[in-house]
Amino acid sequence: MSEVSQVLREAYGAIAELWCSPQDIDTAASRRRAEEAIAGLNGVDGEGAALLSRFLESPVSEEEYVDLFELDPQCSLYMGSHVFEEPQTCAGAGVSDRNEYMIELLGIYRHLGLTPNGKELPDYLPLMVEFLSLAAESKDPIKEKLVKEYVLPCLPPIRSRLDDLKTPYHFLLDALERVLKLDLRTEMEGVASHG
Repeated sequence: MSEVSQVLREAYGAIAELWCSPQDIDTAASRRRAEEAIAGLNGVDGEGAALLSRFLESPVSEEEYVDLFELDPQCSLYMGSHVFEEPQTCAGAGVSDRNEYMIELLGIYRHLGLTPNGKELPDYLPLMVEFLSLAAESKDPIKEKLVKEYVLPCLPPIRSRLDDLKTPYHFLLDALERVLKLDLRTEMEGVASHG
């Protein structure tokens, strides 16, 4: 595994964990993992490392997390909910654009040799980022498609909502975007050097 692939794997893994509810993770271990990811990112993307550091400087309580992302969320962590209209009927759910998006995501995950645990929908942000961590060294063009077509287009409406809510999670989202773009640049440089 290349050094940049290792940095990507660590950064994606730390970011995925930080998007999870504080009650579902070991926060001390998660913080250590994030600090290690920041150290690695510093060598390849100082701005991404700084954004991740800023998020860590503003800890969010479990109550704040629940208020933001769970029960009646102020900002959903289901990516498709930000870019697709919610169906008005149960019958409409089966043929909705979001349903098609999630079916395609499952196909991408399977293509990359990854299998969701079934606890969350395929467009759940922490799950998507964890899969990117697992696929960090993959050179499969499907991974690039996942980033370009299924993740990056969902970020602007989420960012807008997080900015409106004035939550430190916007730093985490911006750090994620930096890592995604680093991943794409690394892919393009790899293609250019082999082409």
